[in-house]
Amino acid sequence: MKLPDHETLLALGVTLVMAGVILRGFASQARRDLARRKEHRIDARKSADAILTEELARPPGWFERNLGLLANIILVAGVVITVAGFARELR
Repeated sequence: MKLPDHETLLALGVTLVMAGVILRGFASQARRDLARRKEHRIDARKSADAILTEELARPPGWFERNLGLLANIILVAGVVITVAGFARELR
């Protein structure tokens, strides 16, 4: 099986690194949102806005809970592929 050339590996690696950085931003926003929901559940007061109350009361999904982990995996995979591209260029 023929592996991709170094330029393809570099392009793919840098793309994954950028996607990981962007996803880390989304993950931090998700963590803030989860903390806001937790505070909402702790607060005993009822909001007059029923739509907002229902949104804050919903449990977090799997993707929302694990977005930070997925972002880190994508970032590390991008770094590994980029290093492999540089190593292939030097060879």
